Amino acid sequence: MAKKRSRTRAIQTTLARLGMQASPKQVVAALTEFGIDVNEGLVQQVKVEMLKQAVKVERQRVRTPQIERPQVRRPPKVSPRRSVR
Repeated sequence: MAKKRSRTRAIQTTLARLGMQASPKQVVAALTEFGIDVNEGLVQQVKVEMLKQAVKVERQRVRTPQIERPQVRRPPKVSPRRSVR
């Protein structure tokens, strides 16, 4: 697990350095220079998770405010009148 975690971290660092537009082949080639063996599938998976996290953070940051509606004054409730016979 620790090895996968370090590979994931290396992919994240490389994507930050190369940019999110970098193809998985470019990331694999860059990591091979450092002696880290990863495949394109893992790179794609890490990239998708990074994008999901970025969207989640963006949604939390730009939450739409609730629209304030004007208060409507309603007449008080009156019990129904009974007719006296």
